[in-house]
Amino acid sequence: MTIVDSHVHLLPERLAAKIRRFFEQRGAPPLLYPYPPEDARQALAEAGVARCWSLPYAHRGGVAERLNRWMAETFAEDAFVVPGGTVHPEDDVAKVVAEALETLHLAVFKIHCSVGRFAADDRRLDPLWRRVSETATPVVVHPGSAHEGAATAEEVEAVARTAARWPDASIIVAHFGSPAIGATLELLSRARSVCADLTPVVADPVSVSRSAIAGLERRILFGSDTPTVALSIEDSLARVRAWRLPPEEEAAVLGGNADRLLARSKDSAPIPARTEAGPNFP
Repeated sequence: MTIVDSHVHLLPERLAAKIRRFFEQRGAPPLLYPYPPEDARQALAEAGVARCWSLPYAHRGGVAERLNRWMAETFAEDAFVVPGGTVHPEDDVAKVVAEALETLHLAVFKIHCSVGRFAADDRRLDPLWRRVSETATPVVVHPGSAHEGAATAEEVEAVARTAARWPDASIIVAHFGSPAIGATLELLSRARSVCADLTPVVADPVSVSRSAIAGLERRILFGSDTPTVALSIEDSLARVRAWRLPPEEEAAVLGGNADRLLARSKDSAPIPARTEAGPNFP
């Protein structure tokens, strides 16, 4: 069975160190994995992961372009890592997204609402949603405003409003919207292009029952949050296996669903940006 970890953060070492300090200064439980990208990558491989999506996120405008370029340059020849891109509402969103898709050939996006201090349905992100709707590029959305990454039902509803406006956008609700899992399940039941990942929030696993996800097995992705996590990759895998899904459904959750989303994106022909690019950022 091929395991694809769809929620990993292999980031520039200085940025990764800053994120680690953020959690340590706020009294987070001990994080299990080293943050240098090559060491975190090795930990994933040793846990049996075959591929991972590396997801950057921008905390303010003006940093996404550099971060996206680093992702593309660092992992261009690495078959283990699917490098992702990011964008912030304060950016020239159309320009950043166009470069990520057309020049850097990044296969997935991540936006982090609490870190970036914006709502999931911020209308400044419309150029992102327009392009990913055209290209079928998946977007991992971490809803919420709390610094620890928790989301409320109202913040998950902002994702629902985005999905309603852009029904062809492949949206993945990060961390299953924890702790607003009920709101995320309800969203999955009514939005055909929305998925959710099982990524824990630091030390808190996604607590969702087998009965609750019945019928949604092809809409759920495995994620570990390596290296910013206090639960082991093996523990997160064991929680999926404890559901005792039929083999084909378990294979879908642990990797097949992630691969299917990327395959849809690869099958979509690139479409030129509709919005004229703005000035370059410094």
